[in-house]
Order: sequence, then structure tokens, then C-alpha cells
Amino acid sequence: MKIINVTNVTAAIIQQGDKILICRRAEGDSCSGLWEFPGGKQEENETLEECLIRECREELGLRIKIKDVYLKKSWRYGKKEMEFTFFNAEIIDGEVKMKVHQDIKWVMADELSNYIFCPADVEVAERLGQGNELSKV
Repeated sequence: MKIINVTNVTAAIIQQGDKILICRRAEGDSCSGLWEFPGGKQEENETLEECLIRECREELGLRIKIKDVYLKKSWRYGKKEMEFTFFNAEIIDGEVKMKVHQDIKWVMADELSNYIFCPADVEVAERLGQGNELSKV
């Protein structure tokens, strides 16, 4: 039996007022130019929550508080098996800074369909755009 190495990835659904934060991946990255919810890959010896807090601090200059899980899903990029956990989160400190992305926007949920998302983020964008509340799985 072949053992598949799974990469855990976290993403934050951050809402401020009626708007949701989305980020456009930098040129040269995988899925470059596509939109995503901010986050990143889990490092050794950190929880999923610690991963997302670190990624938002490193990539956006934000301190966030994680509320709950919005959606979990598996996705395969080529031969890479990835397990995504999308968390509802809120900003507790900091202003959004563009450190690694080529664009960052606050958009209304019903505007999400105007953006082309990374494949693993599409379902979340569609659910949010259809008015599915930011609630637990």
C-alpha cells in the first residue's frame, strides 16, 4: 500500500462589516494570479490554528482570532494531496499589509463570483456568495 503524504493547509474567512478579505496570489506562485482566502501550509509541530495565526501575521501583518471551522475539504494538485481547513476568523490587531500577494481586496459576498479563485477555494467562495452564513461545518 502506497503511503500518501498529505499537506495540511489553512485559510481564513475574515469578515469586516459586510465585506470579506480575499488575496490574489503573486506571479510565480502556484495558482499565480488567482484569488484565495489568506492562509498557508502547516509547519511541523504547529496546530492548524497556530498555522493560520502565523500565516496571517507573516503575509498580511494581522493578528487574528479564530472562531470556528467553516469547511474542511481534500484537494489534489497534480500528485500533491492537500487537506484544507477554512476557519472563520476576525482581526484583533493590525492593518492589512500586502507582503506576498499581488492584490488584496475587501469584497461583498455576492461579488465573490466576479473573481477567479484557486480551485480549492472555489466551493467556499460559491457558498459564501450564495449567502451561506459564516457558521460551523
